[in-house]
Amino acid sequence: MPVFNPLSRSVSLGLTVAAVVVAGCTVTHQQALEPLDWVGADIERYPVTGAGSWARLRKQPLLFGPFTGEVVAQSIWSLLPATTNSDVQVSVGSDSPRGHQLNSGTVTQHNESELQVNFSGPEGPLANLRCRQMLHIEEKQTGIRRNDGTDSMSMKENVAYTAALNCKSKGAGPQWPQWQLDMSTNEPEPMQGVLEVAGTRFDVVGSQASTIGQAPSTVSYEIRRGEHTLALIDRSGDGTVSLSMPAGDRQHNAFAGAAAVLLLANDPLQP
Repeated sequence: MPVFNPLSRSVSLGLTVAAVVVAGCTVTHQQALEPLDWVGADIERYPVTGAGSWARLRKQPLLFGPFTGEVVAQSIWSLLPATTNSDVQVSVGSDSPRGHQLNSGTVTQHNESELQVNFSGPEGPLANLRCRQMLHIEEKQTGIRRNDGTDSMSMKENVAYTAALNCKSKGAGPQWPQWQLDMSTNEPEPMQGVLEVAGTRFDVVGSQASTIGQAPSTVSYEIRRGEHTLALIDRSGDGTVSLSMPAGDRQHNAFAGAAAVLLLANDPLQP
C-alpha cells in the first residue's frame, strides 16, 4: 500500500489530471452522460478552451474545433451579487438568558446581465450573438435562538424562482441561418428551452446528471429533435462540444453558436 509522506514537496497544486490514484482508489473527473442514441454514431468532439471564469477575466477567446467566440460584453453574476434583505426581529424575555430572539424575513436575489459574442467558423465571421439573462430568487427565512446561545433553529423556504436566457443573432454571411435561443426555468433546476434555426425548432435540455452522479450545478445541455440528440454541450471542466454528423453547414454552425452561448452563460444554479 502506498504511504503518504507529509514532508514531500513534489506536489504541484496547479496540475490537473484525468484521474487521481490515492491508496489504490481511482477518483474520476465529472463528465456529462453520453446520449444512448449515439452508440455507434459518427460524432465530432471538440475540447473547449476559454470558457471558465479565469479565462473571462483575462478576456481570452472561446475556442473549440474550427470555431471561435470573441466575447464583446459579459456580466458574471458571481462578481456582481445583487442581494437584498428584509428582516423583522422579535424578542421574547429579552432580559433573561432563557429568553429568545425570533427573526423572520425575505432574502431577494436579482441579477440581470448581457452576453455578446462575435462568432466565427472555419471560413471567417458567422454572426454576432446577443443575449440577455435574468435570475430572480426570493427565500423566506425564519429563525429562533435562545439568548444564552445554547439552542437555535432556522428554516428556509424558496417562495419565488425565475431564470431565463434569451438570445438573437445578426448574421455576417450566407453560412449563418435565422437563429434564436430561448431558455428558462421556474424551479432551481437546469434551464430548458428551444433553439430555432431557419424556422425549425429544436429542444434544448439542461441536466445535472454526470458520470459521477447528480451535480449541484448544470453539467450539460443537449440539443434534440424528437428522440434524436444532435449536440451535447458538456460544461464539466474546460468543456467539450460534441456534434452528431452529418449535418448541413448552416445547421452545424447554428448548433456550434448555441454551444458557445451555453458554455459562456451564467448558470442559474451557481448565482
